[in-house]
Amino acid sequence: MADKPTKKIAPKPAIPARGQVATANMKQPARKSLVLPCLLLAIFSFALYANTLQNGFALDDVMVLKENTIVQQGTKGIPELLATPHMHGYSFFSQDTYRPLPLVLLAAGYQCFGMNPGPFHLLNILLYAACVVMLFLFLDRFFERKKTAVAFVASLLFALHPIHTEAVANIKSCDELLCFFFGFLSLNLFTSYMKRGQVVQLLAGTASLFMAYLSKETVIGLLPVILLLFFFYINEDRKRGIFIAAGSIAATVIFLAIRIHVLSEYNANQASDSIETLAIAPTAAIKIATEIAIMGKYLLLLFVPYPLLCTYGGNTIPYSSFASAGAWASLLAYIAICGIAVTRFLKNRKDPWAFGIFFYLCTILLFSNTMFLIAGTMGERLLFFASVGFCIVAALGVEKLAGAATEDVFVFLKAPKVLAVIIPLALLYGSMTFARNKDWADNYSLYKADIVKAPHSAMLNYYIGLELETTIADAAGKDTAKLGQVRREGLTYLTKSIGLSHDFADAHATLGNTYIMLSQYDSAEVHEKRALALSPGSEKTVNNLAYIYYRERKFPESLELSKKAIAMNRNYANPHTNMARCYFELGKTDSAVLALNNGIAADGTNAAPYELLALYYRSIGAQDSAAKYRALQQKCGN
Repeated sequence: MADKPTKKIAPKPAIPARGQVATANMKQPARKSLVLPCLLLAIFSFALYANTLQNGFALDDVMVLKENTIVQQGTKGIPELLATPHMHGYSFFSQDTYRPLPLVLLAAGYQCFGMNPGPFHLLNILLYAACVVMLFLFLDRFFERKKTAVAFVASLLFALHPIHTEAVANIKSCDELLCFFFGFLSLNLFTSYMKRGQVVQLLAGTASLFMAYLSKETVIGLLPVILLLFFFYINEDRKRGIFIAAGSIAATVIFLAIRIHVLSEYNANQASDSIETLAIAPTAAIKIATEIAIMGKYLLLLFVPYPLLCTYGGNTIPYSSFASAGAWASLLAYIAICGIAVTRFLKNRKDPWAFGIFFYLCTILLFSNTMFLIAGTMGERLLFFASVGFCIVAALGVEKLAGAATEDVFVFLKAPKVLAVIIPLALLYGSMTFARNKDWADNYSLYKADIVKAPHSAMLNYYIGLELETTIADAAGKDTAKLGQVRREGLTYLTKSIGLSHDFADAHATLGNTYIMLSQYDSAEVHEKRALALSPGSEKTVNNLAYIYYRERKFPESLELSKKAIAMNRNYANPHTNMARCYFELGKTDSAVLALNNGIAADGTNAAPYELLALYYRSIGAQDSAAKYRALQQKCGN
């Protein structure tokens, strides 16, 4: 009897021991490389902002670079930048910040390229491209590498969004870019630590978060996101989550301790004396309603990024009340999105829609004006982090529309429903971004572009008037007809600014200075006195008033105010020059010469004392001394 054939049982594949690499017989599903998507995002981000390379300096660039004496020391100034408040190299601010890393970067750039704006704009573009790539890498990990296409679309939307033009086109905002880059680098490193448990990744993530703090303290809004992320979404090991939380809190505490110490050393941590819209709101109810309306405006700008403005200060944002439809619409919108996020999160503790909404809420809360009032009331750059939450939700919406998730980016992008959304949005947002970049060419271009969109902004009218009175007037040179036309145009904007905001001290001071240049001293005196009443601590206003009294031959009054201005700022040369003029008129030449030498000792770069000394020595026949001071005057660029 023949034996029954035995059934052959295929051997089970061997399971590799922990730490053992799978062999060829244990094939793993191949992962698509992320190199090409990263490269495409970087190239796209660069191309989108390439037209900023021809731009000059604008807005706050003057404070961090153009007139920052420490940054202009180049690499020699780095130790001082690390030990002083943010604006110390520009001026004293009683309520300053501590952001040394961006200034260190600018100082290194100045060492290499001098005062050439092109390389600094290039630096911002490269930083932006790096931010977009870093965001993509994080989102791909967040989606557990199962929705790489969704991560790509979210990052693409982030790269495209016109709300980011201020952060990239304004050189000063490299602080925002550095903060974002290091913030998301820390998230990537913390994610790697959660997956692999290598202590070096935890330490690197903590160090990266600390670098983000050194770039801009507002990264503190990322702290609740970190806790949410590593206790609920990426939480394979609770012990590692606790270590991540501890590292994040340690970075925060160390930074805050350094910040408090530095600002206290320079008396730069005083309470705000802001006169912005919310600080002078008529009632508490109006203040709260306006804050709610502003939050609604942030949300609206994410969907419809128009109009974009370089400033929302002054009266650019009108007061709201609880009778305002805008305030109620904003309140209801936030109640709705909070409700959606909480409901989805309670159903699924790893819900990505809820995470996107929570990310937005956590990072925008800092700028809601509820905990403290921010300078300028609101700002587009303040949406830089928060817009990530919007982009996550938008990309998930595109995925839902397409009807399927996929790891392959290019297969996903070829879907007709996806193309129907992405192409029009890319064309619209891309063209808006490209056009807005041109507005940032220089101050005058920026203000002229924005005043069309906000003609009743006291701040924008003031900015244009100031630019006409300074930069544009200087460009007119000795062309008296053109100079007069420029200053009269400046008067129009400054007068309108005061009409819109009667207690605008800076506008009164600039208007007074314009009247001085036009030799209309009566009008100049009225506005300088008003500016001084509104802002008694301004030595420049005191000096202007002293000069007006000199021109009106009120020499005792002029001398008294000049001495007051010197007492306010001993490094200010102009009051010494005013005193010298008065002494010359009074026949006290020795006192006049002494005042001019004191002015040179206070500020050797000011040309006016040299000019007066040259004229004096020429008048008494001392030609050698006259020639000496004339040469020093010319050396000062005058």
